[in-house]
Amino acid sequence: MRTLIMISVALLFTACGYGAVGSNDEPNTLLPGDSPDIYGYIMEKDRDGILVVNPEGKDFSHTKKEEDYHEAIRVRMNTDAEVGAEVEVWLDGGVEESYPGQANGDKIKVVPENKPDGADLYPSEALRKAIEQHTLGQGVVVVESSTYE
Repeated sequence: MRTLIMISVALLFTACGYGAVGSNDEPNTLLPGDSPDIYGYIMEKDRDGILVVNPEGKDFSHTKKEEDYHEAIRVRMNTDAEVGAEVEVWLDGGVEESYPGQANGDKIKVVPENKPDGADLYPSEALRKAIEQHTLGQGVVVVESSTYE
């Protein structure tokens, strides 16, 4: 009987282990190939961070009145990236559920861009000028696409 109890206790300790693998207590480490938490354009920038809005809409017409929902997160982080830049952002921790969401940024990557032949501006510069000229009210401004003609 004592042997059976010892085997049961040994199996219990083996099953439980000595530490949690992938627990939330571990630091957020980025491995090559990890995908960003949000992709989009920087639509606003202030001393507290940036507002990133995904141009790809998601259809939630079956649950909401709006036909398109564009993910938007106000990311608290310092960056040299400017309004209009296309970026990929990795977050540190969770996203506060509001619209736009709010989160702490961990890493940002500006997507490289090319100036179209014959254009005077890079796409990010053109977007920045359009945002500056647009009278912004309440809500989130979304860029779904941009073309050069």
